[in-house]
Amino acid sequence: MKKSLITLFLSIVLLTTTVRAQDAFDTQMKVYATALKYYDLNVAISALYNAMALKPDRKDLRDSLALVYFAGERYGQSYTIGEEILKENPKRNDILEMVAVSKQSLGLVKDALADYEQLYAADKQLFYLYQISTLQYQLKRYGECVASLDQIIGNEAAGKQNVSIRNSNGTAQSVPMKAAALNVKGIVALDLNQDANAKEFFNQSLQIYPDFVLAKGNLAQMEQKKNPKELGPPTKATPAPKATGAK
Repeated sequence: MKKSLITLFLSIVLLTTTVRAQDAFDTQMKVYATALKYYDLNVAISALYNAMALKPDRKDLRDSLALVYFAGERYGQSYTIGEEILKENPKRNDILEMVAVSKQSLGLVKDALADYEQLYAADKQLFYLYQISTLQYQLKRYGECVASLDQIIGNEAAGKQNVSIRNSNGTAQSVPMKAAALNVKGIVALDLNQDANAKEFFNQSLQIYPDFVLAKGNLAQMEQKKNPKELGPPTKATPAPKATGAK
């Protein structure tokens, strides 16, 4: 009889503890959802850590944590967590893209290029190829860069897809990808002292999109006979942070 009572008591304690743990977890997830609503990323991150401690088996919480860090442009954390996720599941291309952007933002050019090449091999998106071309430019791999740009320029879809380009004043501009690729090709030509070709590429870019700020600025600097080195590298196009998925 005594043994039965002890077993019953332990069962009640276990049930109570489980219920309380679930209540605590639910509370943290409500805090997380509310913090996201008001874009308080620090509170959202804290709530996720608490929820992960309560339910370490919820792997989706780690995904959400990486994405919240990414949304807050805390690329060191999003890159570190993303790499951990990829070790367990290398086929997570959504996470690989986040890691690639994070590395690119941290200046890990070679590593980011390798990731984008893997993404492009799996899914022939022109956006990935454009990122590859800008990274090849940064590494001064001009031949490979031009080959990538020519693939974009020769693809009919490049005139219909846009990329977000950050201008020198920090503002973003949505530009047809073909125009963006021609602008980069013009900058490559300048680096190779092919001024006539550079001018032609900038003009072609502006024929596609006359309001393209960077191409207009590059062409204006050429016409004013300023030092081409002042033009700087092509600005990368960065995907918008994706929504987090913990529920």
